[in-house]
Amino acid sequence: MIQRLLSSIAVAGLLASPALAEPVTLGEAVSRAVVYDPAIAQAEAGLDQSRAGVDAARAQRGLQAGVQAEVGALETDFTSDTISQIPRSVGLQAEWTVYASGALDAGVEASRHLQRAAELQLIGARERTVLDTFEAYAQTWLSERVVEVGEATVETFRIRLDETNARFNQGQVTRTDVALTEARLASAEAEQEAAMARLAATRARLSRLTGVAEATPQAPAALDAVLPVSADMALQRVLDDNPDLAAARSAGLSAEQRLREARASFGPKVSLRARATHGEDMYFFFEDPISDIGAFVKVEIPLFTSGMKSASTRQALAGQRAADAGVRLAELQLEEAVNGLWGDIEARRLALNAARRAETAAELAAEGAQREYEAGIRTLVDALDAENAFRESQIARYSAEVQLQIAQARLLSLSSDLEGSIPA
Repeated sequence: MIQRLLSSIAVAGLLASPALAEPVTLGEAVSRAVVYDPAIAQAEAGLDQSRAGVDAARAQRGLQAGVQAEVGALETDFTSDTISQIPRSVGLQAEWTVYASGALDAGVEASRHLQRAAELQLIGARERTVLDTFEAYAQTWLSERVVEVGEATVETFRIRLDETNARFNQGQVTRTDVALTEARLASAEAEQEAAMARLAATRARLSRLTGVAEATPQAPAALDAVLPVSADMALQRVLDDNPDLAAARSAGLSAEQRLREARASFGPKVSLRARATHGEDMYFFFEDPISDIGAFVKVEIPLFTSGMKSASTRQALAGQRAADAGVRLAELQLEEAVNGLWGDIEARRLALNAARRAETAAELAAEGAQREYEAGIRTLVDALDAENAFRESQIARYSAEVQLQIAQARLLSLSSDLEGSIPA
């Protein structure tokens, strides 16, 4: 009987894996996912935008130069005559802002902090992709094991139904016993169909994340990392290294600089300007080529802005308050997540230990029932029931292992340690 069940498991493995399935390791799946996931491409584009923003802010402090050209028509009416002319000119002009009350420097600093936030957001995007891939990989592996064990369970009930029918024909059991066995077989077959559906869903998710059609895990998911020894240490590590929190803090620093920029934008401004032009225009009532070269110092002091200064300052203050609130919200959410995951990990460790003990006991019971059946002490039905109990304990242990791994991966992801914990 045991050999027949083992053969059915091998057959189930063939049935569960599509002909074109591509086995991948966890490291391969993660490597492909970080290249394939559009969310990472979006984060990279955001980083490029922020870098361009820094360059644009720096350029505001530099020399601005350009070419100017002008052509038009002019009618001049004098007492004794009317003159028509086409004035035209071309020239070069350069301007450099020497002093802007700190607005330009604040703009550069604000852009730098936004660039840092974008860099951290990219790290966070990679960690989320790695976590999603790890979960999909682990769940797919678990679904495959459930299908394999489920096929063995169905085969066990088929053997039991044959045995029950034989005993019914001998008058040892009633029709009710046969109906109950048929019902249990039908229930096992229904559970097996549901397990196949879950396997298809988890494989589809893994394929979507990695871009590998019909991806299937080559080995169980595993992590190469050591967790902190206490919840307090885990929380401190997350608060220090979480990329989303760090990005929120950088956004807060940027908001502070935007407030400084808004206030300075309406302060005194000093700039240097130089120009050189050549053209034809009226000069003492006659068209004449005119050229000029000049240098100027321009001082601007806004006196009345129709409320623009106040509105800009209030807008920047509101942005700073929102950024500060975002930092505090991120800290609270991370504290909740770490405490919840730490408790979950401890509970799942206990559950895994219990599942392992239950599996060991169920395996011993199944082996004992098989020997007692062969010795004529127990019936085949007793042996099959013990075999089914062993299979159920296997599923419980597989599930406990996977759920513990996923909880640990989620905790590592919060401190940006997950990607580095994936075996190559």
